[in-house]
Amino acid sequence: MTMTPCPYSTNRQQGFTLIELIMIIVLLAILSATVYVRWPVGMEEDAAAKEFRRALRYAQHKAMTRQFTNNAAAWGLTVNGDFSYTLERIDGSEQAEPEYVKRCLNSENPPPCAIPLAGGPVYFNGLGEPLDGAGNPIAGATIFIIGAAPNNRNITVSAETGYVN
Repeated sequence: MTMTPCPYSTNRQQGFTLIELIMIIVLLAILSATVYVRWPVGMEEDAAAKEFRRALRYAQHKAMTRQFTNNAAAWGLTVNGDFSYTLERIDGSEQAEPEYVKRCLNSENPPPCAIPLAGGPVYFNGLGEPLDGAGNPIAGATIFIIGAAPNNRNITVSAETGYVN
């Protein structure tokens, strides 16, 4: 009795069939479409907002710890026309460290800056209370806008307390 090989054995197949190849391509397309739709947006603006909050809190810290005598000595933050910001005294007599002078958000490069920044100025007295550019306490919250719509972020400095949110 001799055995003959089955004509339908699996060892005859040497590669993928066209149907298998098309199915893999379709599955990869579905997976990539799902990842594209769920990919997070606004990460750069979130990082810029965190950096800007830190700069505001640092300005408040400087005002509360550095030679405060009157409102003319208040420390604060001004936004320049090229979307950069500068930490300085309200009378402009002194600026913060070089990394806080004409600084762009999320960048070590000089202005013009890639991420738009608008709002301010805001200064802080020796108690950490926010002041306007004339040295008067602000009546309402000061809002800074970081980035462009639809991914813009708002940073608010509350009146009286100076809370940065």
